[in-house]
Amino acid sequence: MPDSAIPPLHTPRPMSPLIDPAPVLVDLRPTTTAHASARPLVLLGLSASPSLGRPMDPPDDEPIPILVLPPGALKHETIDRVPQPSNALIIPLFNSESITPTILATTLTLSEPAATETIHIVETKTVTVVFQATQGASLPPPSPSASDHHDNENKPVMATYYPDWTADEFPPEKVDFNRFAWIDFAFAVPDASRRLTFTSADSEDSLRRLVSAAHAHGSKVKLSVGGWTGSAYFSDAVSSDSKRHEFVKNIVAMYHKFSLDGIDIDWEYPGTQGAGSNKVSHQDTPHFLSFLQLLRAQLPPSAKITAATQVTPFIGPDGQPLKDVSAFAKVLDWILIMNYDVWGASSTPGPNAPLRDGCHNSTQPDASASASVAAWTKAGLPANQITLGVPSYGYVQTSSASRLVQRRRSLWSREAGDEEGFDTSSTQSTAVRVKGEGEGDDSGQIQFKQLVSEGALKLDHDGDYVGAGGFNRMWDVCSSTPYLVSKAMRQVVTYDDPQSLGMKAAFAQGAGLKGVNMFDVHGDTEDWILTDAIRAGLGLE
Repeated sequence: MPDSAIPPLHTPRPMSPLIDPAPVLVDLRPTTTAHASARPLVLLGLSASPSLGRPMDPPDDEPIPILVLPPGALKHETIDRVPQPSNALIIPLFNSESITPTILATTLTLSEPAATETIHIVETKTVTVVFQATQGASLPPPSPSASDHHDNENKPVMATYYPDWTADEFPPEKVDFNRFAWIDFAFAVPDASRRLTFTSADSEDSLRRLVSAAHAHGSKVKLSVGGWTGSAYFSDAVSSDSKRHEFVKNIVAMYHKFSLDGIDIDWEYPGTQGAGSNKVSHQDTPHFLSFLQLLRAQLPPSAKITAATQVTPFIGPDGQPLKDVSAFAKVLDWILIMNYDVWGASSTPGPNAPLRDGCHNSTQPDASASASVAAWTKAGLPANQITLGVPSYGYVQTSSASRLVQRRRSLWSREAGDEEGFDTSSTQSTAVRVKGEGEGDDSGQIQFKQLVSEGALKLDHDGDYVGAGGFNRMWDVCSSTPYLVSKAMRQVVTYDDPQSLGMKAAFAQGAGLKGVNMFDVHGDTEDWILTDAIRAGLGLE
């Protein structure tokens, strides 16, 4: 910016402060010259020169965060209380070169002959305060910040998990951050000494890259602690005050080390067994609450704390789900209900992630999106502190079943694939066999994108995924989920697709939930068909 853009300053009438709750970036590129020369404004901006009154030449490709103040608004004796954002040094542009601001402050005192008003500044990663003149020139509309598309608290949240074991196939930079407000990096695993460890040699590098890429696009990252195979030592880590302090200290250190935005606690599960080898105590849930309260006290106020939970509230000392979780609501920003893995791979398959028990005949009536939300809200957790967990994967199993069982009876319907021009019948020689992960070739988890790439699903002319390669797509009206059946290969695949995920997201939006979290990001197709269906259901598209 040329020196001529900074005019001699006079003291006009005081201005009214306008506190904008959303981060604001005011662009100091050439368009600023016009309003910088307007006498009623003084800019407090970045400076590359020790001499006051000369802002730095701004970068060509990014806006600069600034504060805007009226001339004469600052008393000289309080200039050292100019608030400073965490990522910039604010230099006041005054004629006097004898005024030297300091770095840290929390208040800014404005003065006029008859009154003094103190404005409290909330420190964030971008400056959040703009002062607009009540007479004379005013600022042009601020340039939108990178985070504007995610920061509206009234909008539903679209979140996802990024597992560290996917980095080679799906590097952090491949995430479309415009589609996700929050990313949970999975997992940091507590060990027997209450330290956090990673299961992959390149996990720390992947986490740094994820945080850097997410922040560059206005998205935020939480570190998820625990997981299905990483919950063995949770019970011991929170079992005493001294152990809780040590555990929290290690988590907070990790938070700062990687410049995170929050911590997700994925203890599977307090008060009850998960993977089969976890330590369990009947006092797990009270200890868990004490741990969360301590974690809340030790993390910065801006840090979010979330918990991945079962479909029912935490198990209490009596072995039953808590009837009152309101104390948890005070320390957790939100929970993620893991409404998936309701049935795994089985010769008698059932739905992986039921939306509801629509036929009132499920052998697990509590295990559905609608039932779990009802249980948690009844126990005192507000709906707007709940995100619904949904899967981008399903289960493939060897089975001759033509419908989902695990029920006393089943209502189901076949999608009219043949009527839409797709003959999905195949002989054994032409049928495809899909392969699951982790439990052999013919069973285990399978990602949605694998079902497409391996030929079990294909797009029809209406843009819907239908069965292919010998698989018929069926619809279980009891759970509102699809499944695939191949008689030739004797395979059944229970999964979710754009239709069922869109329905779950619409349910979440209608129930007033915080949003939806998908496990996990790399199970979607390259064109984000699942994510976009969820976003549409949430009203984000």
